[in-house]
Amino acid sequence: MLKNVVKLETHKALRNKFFYLSLIVGCAITFLAFLYDLNIYRIDLSNTQGEGINPMYAAASLFNLWIGGEPFSLGSTIYFFIFPLLVTIPYGWSYCEEKNNGYNRVMTVNAGSRNYLFAKYIAAFWSGALAMVVPLLFNFFISSLFFPAVLPEPIYCTTNGIFYDSLMSTIYYSMPLLYVFVYLLIDFIFGGLIACMSFAIACFVKYRIIAVILPFFLLLGFHYIRQFLYISPEIRYKEISPLYFLRPVQVVYRASWIVILIEMIVLLLATAFLVLIRERKHEIY
Repeated sequence: MLKNVVKLETHKALRNKFFYLSLIVGCAITFLAFLYDLNIYRIDLSNTQGEGINPMYAAASLFNLWIGGEPFSLGSTIYFFIFPLLVTIPYGWSYCEEKNNGYNRVMTVNAGSRNYLFAKYIAAFWSGALAMVVPLLFNFFISSLFFPAVLPEPIYCTTNGIFYDSLMSTIYYSMPLLYVFVYLLIDFIFGGLIACMSFAIACFVKYRIIAVILPFFLLLGFHYIRQFLYISPEIRYKEISPLYFLRPVQVVYRASWIVILIEMIVLLLATAFLVLIRERKHEIY
């Protein structure tokens, strides 16, 4: 029974128009970033036609020109700012709608409260995770057609945005494809958990627009609060905002496995508790 319910909810999540809309918008934004980076690369390439006019041309590579390797283009800035909306739009709102039309009662009777909520949690996770990663993969693949996939050199660390104490810097300068894969996996997990955050919020609110946008404002508020924590110019702080540490390039402060894992576990436990324990008991009683 559980397998069938998970299959049904996942099919609903990945076959609805909002999921496709999120992918289209996400890919359009990452394509905008690609066009900007391609133009920069062409300018650098044309400047090398002289006698050593642009010595920094050697620093250009796929790994600092795809959207995850550069923090400056408009497309990159927009994508890593609005991604909480992109991951909640596909399916985070659905539970609000099903509560309003009574569909959740039918599924609870037929499949059981635990099976139904668990299936929706899995479906929400998959929809958000894919909505987060697919546009990034699209950008990386199309960038690989135009930019050389040369091994990054530590001497160009200021251009690469990966410094000696940056997260996985050793992997970046020795196995950059593995670095990209690991970071996409981190983004995949957080995209899914943020979508589950929207699902958890839907357990308490009636209107789906609130379930969709509230995770964005919560993350934005958390991002804003960090400026009151980073007060000393002498301390090398660790980045705590997902709006920054989910970018595969260091924007301000270095990312940390401890921070990433703690926030990942907190999101998982909080959303799972609200959905699978609190909401289940609420339905029963």
